[in-house]
Amino acid sequence: MTDEKMLSFEAASLVEMKLSKSHGICKVTNLYSHWLLLVPRVRMQILMAGVGISNYLLRTCLGTCAVLMVHEYNWDMQFKGMLLGAFFWGYLAGNLFAGAISARLGAGMVLACAAITWSALAIAIPMVADLGFGYTWMLLTLLGLAESPLMPTTMQLISAYVPASERGCSLAARALSMRFGQIVASVLAPLICSQAGWRATFAIFGTVSLMLAFLWLGFAMTKSREAGMEIARKMWEDTCDADVVATGAGRFGPPARLATSRSVEMPGGWQGTDGRGTNSKGGEHGGSFLPLWALKHPGFLALLAVHCSSNFAMYTIMSWGPSYFTEVLELPLESVGLYLMLPAAFSGVGSILGGLCTDWLQSRRCPLLTMRRGILCPAALASGLALVLFGNLRSIPFASLAMITAALFMGVLDTAMNAVYLDLAPQNAVALVSLGNGVATLPGAAGPALVAVLLETTGLWSLVWGIIAACFVVSSAVFAIFGSTEDIEKRPPKYMQV
Repeated sequence: MTDEKMLSFEAASLVEMKLSKSHGICKVTNLYSHWLLLVPRVRMQILMAGVGISNYLLRTCLGTCAVLMVHEYNWDMQFKGMLLGAFFWGYLAGNLFAGAISARLGAGMVLACAAITWSALAIAIPMVADLGFGYTWMLLTLLGLAESPLMPTTMQLISAYVPASERGCSLAARALSMRFGQIVASVLAPLICSQAGWRATFAIFGTVSLMLAFLWLGFAMTKSREAGMEIARKMWEDTCDADVVATGAGRFGPPARLATSRSVEMPGGWQGTDGRGTNSKGGEHGGSFLPLWALKHPGFLALLAVHCSSNFAMYTIMSWGPSYFTEVLELPLESVGLYLMLPAAFSGVGSILGGLCTDWLQSRRCPLLTMRRGILCPAALASGLALVLFGNLRSIPFASLAMITAALFMGVLDTAMNAVYLDLAPQNAVALVSLGNGVATLPGAAGPALVAVLLETTGLWSLVWGIIAACFVVSSAVFAIFGSTEDIEKRPPKYMQV
């Protein structure tokens, strides 16, 4: 080897060593660079999962904390029912306008503000509880109000980012993140309550939730040109119609050859300009604050029946589950976490199975309505049957197995149910989900008080689970007869701010 080649070889080795050292020193910078290079919709879904986890951390720990709060303040059974229902009354009220606000101001910003607010309210609960029941009830109602934008905003983001062929798995991933938050709270809340008290539970979970909210605000709320280019490209692929993708360069701008206007247009019934939304009038139903006209559609009413049954079961388990395991199955509070964690985990597994099954059947060209009925109705019937068994079993292992089975099929049901919302209103799913989630929260709001009355008058938990199972049977029959997957809007696509 000549001297010249030797020198060039040594120089190249030196440069390589310096580069490797610089990469070693700047590992955080490199990690951040890799994070920014992620596909925008993947980055959005990862951070959205964090917000979903924080949301369910707080709502799940309420049932466990209520057990200790009732004993500390000497509240009776009716007060306990009102306390457990307070969150859902706020959640119901918020869903009535969360979709419209999200469409006007942008789903990402509304979700960020909501997450910061619900975290701050959770931290404030221990300070307010000492003032009396009325103040506690009001704060829990505000907590429910703050948490209400989660479903419509995430549905809006999925509708804007994710192509139709991948939405089943995306909805399953969203449900899985919520179930993960429920699992963590189910395991840790009883342990923290038994060791440090219910006040520490709210403080810890509220702080974690606040951190996740700021992660979303800092890293998902970008004005990346590449993010907008991907959204527009996915929309172009899904619609195959150049007229649907309008020019714009808003929060998430369009492809480079379309980036000449200042407006952002996305499917969904609202148009945004420079971060502000204006109602897209025109069309048969364009000016509605809520799509109340959908309540005249039999297919939507059938879906609402299933959604109400699912929420009645899920919210009863979430609110009264700790009380049931401690009072009926006679488990110590610190041991309840495992038995509450398993249903949440299997509900997440069911959501994944439901999403995979939905996308697989859709790829096999299965008729859409047949596919939805074939997944949704059996899942509802199986959930009801498992809950009947759960209410009549006093053996802890067998009762836990029955609850796990019910949770598994409820997870499948949840994914199938949310997919039907996208079928019924592919261009305006956010408003329909907001209305549907608001109406379906009624069983969650009135359910805890109803359960308290039933227990005071009869003392029969089997009656409670039997009523929930009957709701599942009736709603599955209604959907089998009147269920629909046709677009109920019957109007040209409008636009919304993302």
